[in-house]
Amino acid sequence: MIYQDPGAAAATGSFAAAPGIQQDILLQATDSVKYSAANPILAAAAPLLMLFGQLRLMAVERQAEQLAEHVTEAIEKFDRTMEKAGIPQEDARIAKFVLCETADDLIGNLPWPKPDAWAQHSMLSQFFHVVPTGSGFYEALNKILAAPEAHYDLLELMHACLSLGFEGQYRGLAREDNNLERVRRDVYETLRYFRARADDDISPHWQSLAVSSQQESARLPLWVIAAAASALLTAAFFALRVFITNEGDALAGRLLALDPSTPIAIERASVVPSAAPAKVAPPVAPARSQIDRIHAALAKTIARGGLSVGTQGRFIIVEINNVLLFPSGRAEIKPEFAPIAADIAAALEPEPGPIMIVGHTDNVKPRKSSPFKSNFDLSIARAKAVAAMMAPRFSKPSRITVDGKGEDEPIADNATPEGRAQNRRVDLMIPKEETL
Repeated sequence: MIYQDPGAAAATGSFAAAPGIQQDILLQATDSVKYSAANPILAAAAPLLMLFGQLRLMAVERQAEQLAEHVTEAIEKFDRTMEKAGIPQEDARIAKFVLCETADDLIGNLPWPKPDAWAQHSMLSQFFHVVPTGSGFYEALNKILAAPEAHYDLLELMHACLSLGFEGQYRGLAREDNNLERVRRDVYETLRYFRARADDDISPHWQSLAVSSQQESARLPLWVIAAAASALLTAAFFALRVFITNEGDALAGRLLALDPSTPIAIERASVVPSAAPAKVAPPVAPARSQIDRIHAALAKTIARGGLSVGTQGRFIIVEINNVLLFPSGRAEIKPEFAPIAADIAAALEPEPGPIMIVGHTDNVKPRKSSPFKSNFDLSIARAKAVAAMMAPRFSKPSRITVDGKGEDEPIADNATPEGRAQNRRVDLMIPKEETL
């Protein structure tokens, strides 16, 4: 039986029959895929990745049992290839888990006659004896992003799965609650950061025909034309860059004018000394609040300066001044921040809920020589750097997300050096336990 795309079926009100290829033909075709690549993990996974893509794009006479047998054999073959290629055991295990969860997510959400047609054939259940939740992929991804260069090949595989349509825990979420696009973008930017794409010609081995001319016409030398074209292109690039930057700053100013950025008041936690115990009865020790627990755990670090704990709306904020974190205008964390990061992680680990790391800057624009084109880019880079150091210190790194606000949320007046110094900070935001 053939099934249309779910969106098309919803529009017609039924799953109409459509001509399609036989499943065994598709399985034979994708199984013979040979992908030559410097990345051995991606090369070994090529037949499965090709199959996942074709199943989503083509009308196929799908049969769950036959498809499950084929995917099982392909994953077992992938596992053997990893062992022969000498891939580290932990990387091979994560790669196998990623392919299993991708198979369950992509194939399980194809239009089947019964919603649970694939559930009984789950690859995660078969190979790892776990129930598919869609979150294991992202937990593994966060661990890899903490040391991406060491696991670059594995990160490329995960990016391929995301590009094919893997959604996992984000499937079905409303747009405003869905961070999937941000995750895809972060993975792509991380890959490009360590290995930039070469701007090669589409056909690098092209060769023009040598045509002889009976009469040589007077013309400018080729190097003069090339130099002039290069100068024009360079001038156009810098002119456009200045234009776009100025227009972007002007637009940001107009948007902020709609809702002026007044300094945000953060209520600082204060420790109130307890009253003297009554003599008539032994005192009952009051339960410490969440902010008191965090403040107490970080008391020594707070006393040394550069760190504070407060509240803002629904969140408790651990505010870290850039003096502790980064050299001026850069996003590489100072080594001396490592023990402070350990203290913060120990304080937040037992507290429930997600942790958002948000970068902030003052209103001084980056220099033209800076690798960051705007304060927003700088704030994002600094938040990611803090997240990379913090994530390995949590039992569940997937709790961490990052964001950047640039200069949009000052807590002090940018007109003074002191105010700008306060605004250059990174906030760790955790929801108050009563809001969960």
